[in-house]
Amino acid sequence: MFVPVISRNSRARVEGYFRLEWKLAVDRSQMMAAEKPFLLPAVIDGTSESDARVPDKFHEVQWMWLRSGETPLAFVERVSHLLTLVEDVPAAAAGSLGRAPHGGPIRASPELARYGVWPAGAAAQSAAPAQGAASEKSIAVLPFVDMSQNKDQEYFTDGLTEELIGLLTRVPGLRIPARTSCFYFKGKQATIAEIAQALNVAHVLEGSVRKSGNTIRIAVQLIRVETGYQLWSQTHDRTLVDIFKVQDEIAASVVQSLSATLLSAPPPGRTASLDSDAYQLYLRGHFHWNRRSPEEFRKAVRFFEQAIARDPNYALAFTGLADCYSLLPIYDRTARATETMPQAKTAILRALAIDDDLSQAHASLGLILEIFDFDWTGAEREYQRAVELSPNSPVPHQWYGELLVNTGRFDEGLAEGRLAVELDPLSQVANLALGIQLNSARRYTEAIGQLQKTLELGRTFADTNYLLFEAYANKGMYSEAVAAYARQKALDGVPASEVAAFHDAFAKDSWPGFLKARIQSLEAQGPAAADELASLYARLGDLDSAFAWLEKCYADRSARLTHLKVDARYDSLRADPRFADLLRRVGLGS
Repeated sequence: MFVPVISRNSRARVEGYFRLEWKLAVDRSQMMAAEKPFLLPAVIDGTSESDARVPDKFHEVQWMWLRSGETPLAFVERVSHLLTLVEDVPAAAAGSLGRAPHGGPIRASPELARYGVWPAGAAAQSAAPAQGAASEKSIAVLPFVDMSQNKDQEYFTDGLTEELIGLLTRVPGLRIPARTSCFYFKGKQATIAEIAQALNVAHVLEGSVRKSGNTIRIAVQLIRVETGYQLWSQTHDRTLVDIFKVQDEIAASVVQSLSATLLSAPPPGRTASLDSDAYQLYLRGHFHWNRRSPEEFRKAVRFFEQAIARDPNYALAFTGLADCYSLLPIYDRTARATETMPQAKTAILRALAIDDDLSQAHASLGLILEIFDFDWTGAEREYQRAVELSPNSPVPHQWYGELLVNTGRFDEGLAEGRLAVELDPLSQVANLALGIQLNSARRYTEAIGQLQKTLELGRTFADTNYLLFEAYANKGMYSEAVAAYARQKALDGVPASEVAAFHDAFAKDSWPGFLKARIQSLEAQGPAAADELASLYARLGDLDSAFAWLEKCYADRSARLTHLKVDARYDSLRADPRFADLLRRVGLGS
């Protein structure tokens, strides 16, 4: 075996004899038996594989990384242990591996190196999954690594990962964490065992993509976490025209590998082929859509429109366009729902006219019917259809759960919300939504715990502290509410003097003083802050002002009115006939 040592120093070595040694090792590997691993690059510092100056052949095999604090002797023992496991792979299993020549069964994509290689089975045995033993019928698809020379294909690698998640989600009996959870560890230092434990899965699929012009190389491997065994690995060299075929082949190989003992379903198939250029544009749009900001939504719109111009029957592109328009007013208070939502509805109806079996499209139509048309019956029908078409997708369950809670069916709604979290356990959105549902159901202690859990997933998620403020306030924990609000203001970059003013107002005039200080800070925003102002006036007992701002919400078809029936902020208004009239107009009253 040849173990080239990779570091910043080796990158600086440019002399010919040093480089010749590595070239000769590559040449020697061609003479080795296919099942015999020969090259095993070892990184002893923080050098990334993409930054290393090495022969191309090195990128096709497994790499090892010296862990922080690990002694050289322990590192050598770990390499030896991995090689022993490789040699012990049953012949039948080794023979079934779909690998490129001269790789041996430990060939892996750079994704594994990115997260580190562990002594097979050791890490998995030392850390018991918090959610109980992972089902054998479970797999996580980790974000594929962009190995392209310019590192400008992240949209493509992310899109490929999501496509594979979507294909595998359609396999009956197979549990697969949703996109957000699978992407949670992207760019983080974590072992495969740690990731599998967090996601509660028994298998991991990982890979890399090297894209140059119209050609792509996709390397992928399936790992059984408990043993560290690689069930199979594949390398695909194709053109972009074949991308859909490659995705189907990878998904089919996963199912075939697991089907021998675990699954009875056939490999999932694709309902329609697409123009590869339109697909590239769609992936770019979806990449920006996932970044969830007003500017990113607008970028996504441009790419989705270009994809549609290229392929007028691209249902997913119409769905993406609709989602941008429907979510824009929620993320950008200056955007008017009365302008964007009709555009969203036109796009989603076109998507469903093309493909009525598209779960995402039914869920998106349900959202539009709920938050803009206030058509609760129609929205529920669409959510149910979305769940029926894709029972393992978390978003339809989350949105359906929110509808059920908003209409007062708390137990049913919370069951859907919890299922969404189970399907996407590391999603801040799903966890936050469950916290909102618990707060709406008046289960304040549970809501506070759930929102604190959401904060642990990522403290940059702005709405979490604001919603903690609401839960604390609803429970009468006013000091904690003020602290949560001030904490988020500080995270938002508000000057310390302004944050201190809220504390001072609370210290001087207690809860009413704080509410008045918030009103004063928001009134300059006008209709953009209508919902917050309405709720603050309601908490103060100023009913006329509260109703005046609620009417502005109604005129703008604000999505925040969907919570009106169960929102504790408006309890002081419920005895007023104006409240019953407003409930009737948003479809929540008789």
